[in-house]
Amino acid sequence: MKKLIVHYSFPRLKVGGVTFTARHSLLALGLAGIAYLLSNKRKHQAVFKTASLMCKIERKEDSIKFIWPDEGGFYRVYRGKELIYSGSEPSIADRGLTPGTIYTYTIDSLNEKEQAVNRMKIQTSTTAKNKKEDNILLDLVFTTIVAKGQTSLEWEPIKGIKEYRVYRNGVEVGKVDGCSFSDRGISEDRAYTYTIKAKRPLPLSEQESFAVKSLLASIVGAFKKGSSQAQAAIEEITNTKKIGPVKQLLQSVENDVDGKKKRNRQLRYSTFLPEEWLKNPNLASMVPYFKGDNRGFDPESSRYRTRVDVYIHENEKEAEIEFFKAVGKSEAYNHDGDFLEEGVASDEDILVKRILSNQEKTTIQLTHSVGNPIIISPAVDYKVIGTFYRNGEINIAGYHDQAPHHEVYLKEADEPNWQPLHQAENKGLEMMAHPTANHLWRYSTFTQ
Repeated sequence: MKKLIVHYSFPRLKVGGVTFTARHSLLALGLAGIAYLLSNKRKHQAVFKTASLMCKIERKEDSIKFIWPDEGGFYRVYRGKELIYSGSEPSIADRGLTPGTIYTYTIDSLNEKEQAVNRMKIQTSTTAKNKKEDNILLDLVFTTIVAKGQTSLEWEPIKGIKEYRVYRNGVEVGKVDGCSFSDRGISEDRAYTYTIKAKRPLPLSEQESFAVKSLLASIVGAFKKGSSQAQAAIEEITNTKKIGPVKQLLQSVENDVDGKKKRNRQLRYSTFLPEEWLKNPNLASMVPYFKGDNRGFDPESSRYRTRVDVYIHENEKEAEIEFFKAVGKSEAYNHDGDFLEEGVASDEDILVKRILSNQEKTTIQLTHSVGNPIIISPAVDYKVIGTFYRNGEINIAGYHDQAPHHEVYLKEADEPNWQPLHQAENKGLEMMAHPTANHLWRYSTFTQ
């Protein structure tokens, strides 16, 4: 595997189309239609509001305002460990914040002896100045509120989605038409992972760079054996939030001793083919079969199409970033199972950039485009942006082709156990063609 120290600017990600007959169909649609789609840019609201039963929240780029039920007492509000409000009014506006940044607040209701009788903890974010058009989940405002015996999740609406499925620790617990979910009666000593899943037709996608893709998706689905027009034009969306035990989250700010300790994290992203043998979806090719990796999800497996390991070594003021990359061998066979040829694709378009690193957080960007070294075919493309906060929280979002299998894991560099962040199954090799829809995903935590 190759080892690189990252000090350079991040180059472009390949998003060009694949040359086949559908390109000529696109031309027939006319330049005017394409211009309309490309000009239909996403419109952002300057203010995003939610109204949980526990707390009303209004967010802007540089401020967050809270209004909570008045219990007729005295209140204290902390941002992280800093006391930012003390008084009898059940509201506060926290100003001078950084756009697109996650913040954690603790709201204490006190009695006449200044003892906390009720406490809620809130993780939310300011709105972003310029949202990523190719990765809408990255800057999506997601709010988590925990109080004694309950958790409340609220998220910014996604255009084109009418229904969300909610999973708790992998088990479906409900479907919601709106953008909120409350879970009562939870154990205060357990951590919970909530995953919100949804699908939407690609033409409703707000990703400007994929506007042309929606025009071609149905064409690709019609011509690719084993896929359908519907599948080729449907985006998968997965948004996961890991929440620490409520008992731990609701401890007093004074008892929080974790602070901003220096961490060494390892992020691993692998793509692989789970089958032992794969049939080439291009029936006209002289190479009918490929050898797969013959495995399931496994962070430690030595069989993969590609693998990237990113190390984030936190120092006093910033973080050092290292990454390793590797591409597995491709093997081709004929109809009788006889070996034809083998090859290893170039890894030059697997790239990592350090976007930001300071005493609060480190943000990296990973992009990947690797083709087949034996035949002309679409590349495996994905992109990830991850933010690692010094207090231990993480916020990682990405998108990828719906083929092959994708798996993403994280761990402390010196520890043996991997934490799964994202796993997605292969929907068919034809789903690597650029006109087809992507899988968008996000993983974030609320554990401190």
